Amino acid sequence: MRKKLIGSILLSLVLVMAAGCSGSNSGTNASQSNEPQSSAESKEKRTVTFATIAGYYTDGLKEAAQEYTKLNPETEVVIDVIKDNDTYQANFKAKMAAGGKDAPDIVHINLIGETSSADAIDKGWLLKLNDYVNQPNPYNGDKTVFEGIDPEYHQNTYSRDGDVAYLPFDLVGTGFYYNKDIFAKLGISEPQTWEELLAACKQLQDAGYIPITMPFGFESTITQAFLDWSAKSLYPELLIQPGDARYDEKIHKLNTSIAYSPDNGNFDFGASYDPEKQLLALKNKQYDMQGAAQRKIWTVMKELSAYYQPGYATMQDPDVYQLFIAQKAAIYWNGSWQVGTLLDDMKKLGDKAFAWGTFKFPEFAEADPLFPGKPRGILVPGHLLGIADKKDPEQESRTKDFMMYLYSPEVAQKVFETTLAAGQFVQGPSLVLGVKLPDEVNAYLTGFKVDGSMGYAIANAVPSSDTNQAKQSAQLKYYEGKLSLDEFLAEQDNILNRDMDIYIKAQQYDLDPKTNP
Repeated sequence: MRKKLIGSILLSLVLVMAAGCSGSNSGTNASQSNEPQSSAESKEKRTVTFATIAGYYTDGLKEAAQEYTKLNPETEVVIDVIKDNDTYQANFKAKMAAGGKDAPDIVHINLIGETSSADAIDKGWLLKLNDYVNQPNPYNGDKTVFEGIDPEYHQNTYSRDGDVAYLPFDLVGTGFYYNKDIFAKLGISEPQTWEELLAACKQLQDAGYIPITMPFGFESTITQAFLDWSAKSLYPELLIQPGDARYDEKIHKLNTSIAYSPDNGNFDFGASYDPEKQLLALKNKQYDMQGAAQRKIWTVMKELSAYYQPGYATMQDPDVYQLFIAQKAAIYWNGSWQVGTLLDDMKKLGDKAFAWGTFKFPEFAEADPLFPGKPRGILVPGHLLGIADKKDPEQESRTKDFMMYLYSPEVAQKVFETTLAAGQFVQGPSLVLGVKLPDEVNAYLTGFKVDGSMGYAIANAVPSSDTNQAKQSAQLKYYEGKLSLDEFLAEQDNILNRDMDIYIKAQQYDLDPKTNP
């Protein structure tokens, strides 16, 4: 299951940064009554299905569904637990292709197989929630749905066409877990710089430990953080601005006040990028994928790869996790969702448990102008919940009512508490206002609190994963010494340019942000 989480998190990041292009505010209507919508509108017995993945707050959601059904007996909410991402995606696509009648009502939009929420809306897969988010929530004192969600993350919910496509439920981050007992035994301090981290890995390896373990596919979250660190000064040039064809004042007004500062990791929070400007930045080598910054990034990555677990290229995430739990590996790069699982596993281990902690993405020992300010990591909305467009107003009304119930602070709090009590993971802090995580959990999440969340203006200029295998193949050859650094960077650049040409043609871009896309 953990291997499957990797794909959903990376796709979640793509979707988050796809926010922001012009569009209408038309949307579907929901009842504004303070009564639960389904009981007010119909006594007909119906079922609302929420499709999720095994372990995704499963026990907490089931409890919420049962309690809701007690309050609204004419609407039974069913939590459909699907084993993995591939099955989830195939199931949803097949049912929507057949008309959508049997499709789930609530879905994780980062799992349905679309890199763009706008594309999912255009295909008729998802409802626009533009009006819905401004409707009073009877389960939250008639505050609007948006008023119940951390306002800093409202901007992230917009598609490139300016439509609200989903509600964010929580945050997710990445960071380094480490075995404090092993570090103390060897006299190693928590690494603050890349130089210290690499030195610690060498010392761990000499002592017979696997220095660092991670799923190979998840390594890209490290390289993307490096890319953001070196490219972020360019981001303001890529924003949708007045005069651009995509500009919509309601959606993109924030862009006009964004200014780069190396000392402000949140300078571009809520930014909306123009996809054609992003492509031009790479086409015109405003950011050079074979330049000095990339050379340093991949020099560090090759050195780090010498300390990965044996067989890292094919090892699955559950096996990687077990290396850390068994104290064979001393450092584990993964996501914040592992905190709850680790806490539970430490209890199960009893006297075999060990002290562990988390640390942030390191800096360089000496300031480098190629990498200004502090590095940023990942701290973005994790679970993104959308509503399937089933062309059924009554079904839509009942589904929206359950979503309101789920996004009330009391219910969301119980979902988190039940999840942790069951030993399942929570991805990170809740975005439902009023929800509090236990102090023990929050203490471990400090390693995921970064100096702002990294942007993807360059990394996701081409939102495609079709050539990941080719990229990873070249990467492995480089790590193994079969390609020089120059040869590897050239190969990566060739793959990127090929992907850009395909994407530009498919989107029918003329690469002029001033013209109508």
